[in-house]
Amino acid sequence: MSCQSSYIGVGASSDYLDFDGLPGQSRRRLANTPESHTALAALLSGSRGEDHEVVVVLEASGGCERGLHRVLVEAGVPAAIVNPQQVREFARSQGLRAKTDRVDARAIRRFGEVRRPRPTPLPDPVRAELIELLGYRDQVVAEITARTLQRGHLSSAFLIKRADAALERLRQESEMLAQLIEATVASDPELSRRAAVLTSFQGAGPLVAADLVAHMPELGTLNERQAASLAGLAPFARDSGQRRGVREIAGGRPRVRRALFHVARVGLRWNPVLKALYERLTARGKPGKVALVACMRKAVVILNAMLKTGQPWDPDYQTKKKAAQKDALAP
Repeated sequence: MSCQSSYIGVGASSDYLDFDGLPGQSRRRLANTPESHTALAALLSGSRGEDHEVVVVLEASGGCERGLHRVLVEAGVPAAIVNPQQVREFARSQGLRAKTDRVDARAIRRFGEVRRPRPTPLPDPVRAELIELLGYRDQVVAEITARTLQRGHLSSAFLIKRADAALERLRQESEMLAQLIEATVASDPELSRRAAVLTSFQGAGPLVAADLVAHMPELGTLNERQAASLAGLAPFARDSGQRRGVREIAGGRPRVRRALFHVARVGLRWNPVLKALYERLTARGKPGKVALVACMRKAVVILNAMLKTGQPWDPDYQTKKKAAQKDALAP
């Protein structure tokens, strides 16, 4: 007998959890607290049967969903974290144009019923800590950017002095977090091994490698198209009839794409493969932005191949490969 699944949609914010599809109480709001997480996990784990399972679908909400997700998975309740943009587009297709917490929970439940997402596994403890450290450092860097812009508009000598002192503290904290991130990667043998392979590629520094091992753990197990798609670097066609529209990239994981942007930007100076690709494309009339995205896609394909083989970067790999193929075809 096949197992049937019923879906519960959850919209998470910092203060509340909005549910749609809870057994016996379709819609409900609970506080987003550890006590609520534990009570819900006990309720749902007790509602499972041999021919029926409950799947909780949570929309990614900047980390507000992580506490509930962790408790549910630890209690053996299947829980999937889904892309909010995909849910919003699905909701519009279903005529759900209003956006409230209750409507969001209903849209997430319907999305789960149609798309049937796979449960999202918990990251291992070290990777989970690494994700938090990277997110916290991002906030510090964003504050440095905001305060630097603010300082440029100040005229009071007193306020300028205060702003400079605040910026110095933030820069020290950013540097301390960067060192802690590197130490966290080094503390785990597998993450350290993967990061060592990635940083051998010219353009990928320690923080970029940390971002990739934390937010794209599948890297090294994918084919070229899957790697590009997961990073949001696969161009989508915009064709209709005789019209051929401009290809655009969309979707994927923004953090991974941002990390690859840094790889490509640095690689244009120091990586011979990325530099040659960029120059070849711009010489053919391609806009600089298009050529840069092509370099990002090339970078993720190469990094994926490197992790698949476990071999560090060899800038002469393509030359050696072509030479070997030529020798193999020679009579």
